[in-house]
Amino acid sequence: MRCIQCLLLIVILTLSGCSLLSSDQANLAQRIDALDTSNSMANLIIPEPVEASGRAQQALAKFNMIVMSPELSDDERAQFLFRRGLLFDSVGLSSLAFYDFQQSVRFDPRLHEAYNSIGIHHTVRKEYIEAYEAFDAVLEMDENYEFTYLNRGVALYYAGRSDLALPDIQRYYDNDPQDAYRLLWLYLVQFEVNPDTAMTLLKKGEVQLTSNQWSDNIVAFYTGKISQQSLLNSIIVGVDTRNQMNERLCEAYFYLGKYFRQFGKDKIATNFFKLALSTNVYEFVEHRFSRVELALIRDKNVQVDATNRLPDSE
Repeated sequence: MRCIQCLLLIVILTLSGCSLLSSDQANLAQRIDALDTSNSMANLIIPEPVEASGRAQQALAKFNMIVMSPELSDDERAQFLFRRGLLFDSVGLSSLAFYDFQQSVRFDPRLHEAYNSIGIHHTVRKEYIEAYEAFDAVLEMDENYEFTYLNRGVALYYAGRSDLALPDIQRYYDNDPQDAYRLLWLYLVQFEVNPDTAMTLLKKGEVQLTSNQWSDNIVAFYTGKISQQSLLNSIIVGVDTRNQMNERLCEAYFYLGKYFRQFGKDKIATNFFKLALSTNVYEFVEHRFSRVELALIRDKNVQVDATNRLPDSE
């Protein structure tokens, strides 16, 4: 009798636990569990990495000559260093880019665009305090420089302070509610605070996406309106160049990685983040933060391994 009573208690607790799960979260859980993880990476479009353009390389050579000129004023030198840093970033030479950005603000401490780039690099390096300081410096000089609200919000998000990130991301989103990428970042940050509210906001925001951009398909995948395969199929529609293809692949694979990582599918997420990196679209935030995501997954695995190696307590 005691065994039967225990069994009945377990059933009651299980049923009551299910009733506490919202319908949106229950649907998401069912969708994730229903995925055939063995085939989730099938039928992917593998990017062909884009080489650094000849124009970028020629421009870098010219900048190298100009920056060495003794005739430049400090303001001019700062501008050329900043522009060269952007070019270094675009071809994946991040350390050289970071150095140029730092040098540019030495020659012109009011060059707020350079502080914004410095903050992004600190975020990728997980140097969050330095990132906040750089972004705060931007907003002190130009409080309407909207991309800094995104970047500071993302830095807070990766530092585990999504509650503090929300006001920045919300302000960035409010400036253009028809931008699917702004909506996706608002959802991602809100998800860490309250998953139910995040899905409600995502569905509400989806209604306002009336510009019919390709990125709307990513939102449609997140809300369950289209399948993963439909999202991937949409990538090639209207594509004219390999660069455009790689840009879409970088975005799609990053947000697919984020989607699977939200629900604990780290192995699948890892593959998607690596695919995003393989596009070589270095200047995209999706490319930059794919590396951050991979580092976070590795750190998590190291912690799990360390915990598993701990001796059993007596």
